[in-house]
Amino acid sequence: MTIIRLLSLCSFFLLTACGGDGDSSDPAPVIIYSSYNITAIDGYLENATAWLDTQNSGQYVSSNPTATTDAKGKAILSIPNTLTAKDYAIFVEAKQSVTFDNGLDRRITNSFTLAAPAGERIVTPFSTLVYLKMKSGLTKSAAIAVVSSQLQVSGSRLLTDFIATKDSRMTLIAADLVRLNVFPVSPQQLADVALKQGDFNADITNYANIQSDINEFKGVARNSFRTLELDTDIDGVADSDDSDIDGDNIPNEQDTHPYDFDRHTAQSPSELILSQAKFETLLSEQWHYYKLETPEDILLNVSLSQLTGDLDLYVKQDTLPTKFDYDCRSNNSYQSAEKCLQRLKQGQIHYIAVAAQEDSNYRLQAVLDEIVVNKVSLLLHGLASDAGTWDNLVDDDSFYSKSCDILNIHDEIDTLPQVNSNGESCFRLSFGGYDRDTNLSSKGLDGKTCISALGCNGDFSRFELLGTEVEIAIDKIVDKLGIDTEIVLLGHSRGGLAARSYLQNPDSKHKDYVKALVTTGTPHQGSPLGRFYRFMELNCLPQRSYENDGGMCEDNWEVVKMVAGERWYSSKNLMDLRAPSIEFLSPESSEITVLNDNILELENIITAQLSYRGTKFGILAEDISPRGDYDLYEYGQWFGGDHPHPSTLRYMEQGQSRESYIGDGIVPSYSQQLSNLLVPHGRNIDFSLTNNSYNVIHTEQTDQITDLHSMFESVRIAIGWSE
Repeated sequence: MTIIRLLSLCSFFLLTACGGDGDSSDPAPVIIYSSYNITAIDGYLENATAWLDTQNSGQYVSSNPTATTDAKGKAILSIPNTLTAKDYAIFVEAKQSVTFDNGLDRRITNSFTLAAPAGERIVTPFSTLVYLKMKSGLTKSAAIAVVSSQLQVSGSRLLTDFIATKDSRMTLIAADLVRLNVFPVSPQQLADVALKQGDFNADITNYANIQSDINEFKGVARNSFRTLELDTDIDGVADSDDSDIDGDNIPNEQDTHPYDFDRHTAQSPSELILSQAKFETLLSEQWHYYKLETPEDILLNVSLSQLTGDLDLYVKQDTLPTKFDYDCRSNNSYQSAEKCLQRLKQGQIHYIAVAAQEDSNYRLQAVLDEIVVNKVSLLLHGLASDAGTWDNLVDDDSFYSKSCDILNIHDEIDTLPQVNSNGESCFRLSFGGYDRDTNLSSKGLDGKTCISALGCNGDFSRFELLGTEVEIAIDKIVDKLGIDTEIVLLGHSRGGLAARSYLQNPDSKHKDYVKALVTTGTPHQGSPLGRFYRFMELNCLPQRSYENDGGMCEDNWEVVKMVAGERWYSSKNLMDLRAPSIEFLSPESSEITVLNDNILELENIITAQLSYRGTKFGILAEDISPRGDYDLYEYGQWFGGDHPHPSTLRYMEQGQSRESYIGDGIVPSYSQQLSNLLVPHGRNIDFSLTNNSYNVIHTEQTDQITDLHSMFESVRIAIGWSE
């Protein structure tokens, strides 16, 4: 509620100057304003003027509480506490070329004014009829009874939002009365009608008589005498003026049954047969209806073509569509064609409506298009990496021939992806969408945060957030390519954990589209390297106090700076050991524990693992030091760069030998194997490949094209992509 307080105060100094003995007047009353919501409907009326008729004159007065309606037909009047809003009528003026009727999906072409009785907040053609009946002397309840009986609509619904309640008869009557210019153009004319209702009541009586059969909604038009009359063929010409009453192209004098109009109506939709075209003519403001039967599990293509005017196309399963209730609508104004393309798993009965905004010929046809499965690989990079890690795989002819768009959670997919020779496409997810979110991101060692405006590749996000990024990417892919999309997730290192976080979350959307998960070098049970973070947290913080202590912490901080490219002799950024993702990859971290406790949620999907077992733990990278490969264990070696203190290595080993951690230098071989988590639960991996080659280090795994191709081919066959 908006409250405005107007206080009138007498100055203390003025009083004392006057001697202080004079009478002081009472302060002016406080005026409080409250909101009074109203809704204006023919369709929902946007940019109409609404006001509270505080003068009981029916006229717009600038002092009346006034507002303009929004896209939902709503307006908020500001009412002072000196007024009781429910004691006054509401008026709405809809102006030609200004007010937008959302039911017609265009601005109105003729002005009209509506009203609602005192206490009512929904202003419609029906409320206007009740208002006028009350002006003639009836009580509200009596007025409602008369109007509902006259128009054969529910009295309890008469003053409600008939669009929200999907009352099709009320919706059609309201649109008809406005189309026929029954309501006065201006507030003054409405006030005049309230005083002299004869002609207005005659229109309503004529209209009600024509529409007296609630099972058949008929066409109505004004004849040459401006009287409302039946329009049998709904061509906009009253029967008394129509040379072809039933619209069958046979002049009345030659037509044995001039009133037998039963083609294309809502009561008797014409049959539309698949692949057979219908050629028809439709006049402005009129509708044609068709019924179509199809098999299930189809891609239905309904099209309008050869248009000479503006037509709209509506399609709905099982029931007739309306302007407000449909499964598909195509209304590209002033285009030569309209099309509804629907992928339907179930349902065999479809109703089609063609609505004319202006006179037009049309060709209507429904066909079944071939269902084409969109085969997509989504590549997920790991820690201290980015989408570029997949460049060699993407460029290889056996994969995607240099075509694999990069996605992030903030971008939309503007164009359809290119497909390779196998009809498959590819996207690369760039993690990091939540790294700078102050409410969701995580802080690293010594309060380290992500400062890059582009994000930090997911290194400051928990696994759950990485899974959310995967979900958003899949949602964008399915939204662009449609429901006939199948997806393979290929995750390197932590990218495999992001995929699992998505797949193992029971609330994740679109999991049915994912047919396979392939992981390579993924630390399913963590990595001893993650314990380096915990050691530093326990022993070497804050950095400014320990980075020059002459002991083990100084050694360790020099390692942190070197691998981040911050030492004087090395600018190569391998990884930031201060990032919270390092700690998340510790075997004891809650992130790893929670993910693995939920492993049985990984179901109904083909799984494949690619692991490496030829590199000692601690060999992190090639050519980062003058001695070649950088090995954490070369403490004290000349020209080998900086190395962690031996006590730190012992902490990372947790009583195990270095040899027991053999793998890819960062992730032990046993941790790369998802099967080690599944087997204890009576399940196994579908495909597994282990490479024992010497010195294939962790950061090189996305370049092992032969291994990736071999694994991917097995998966393609299993999910039917090779057929």
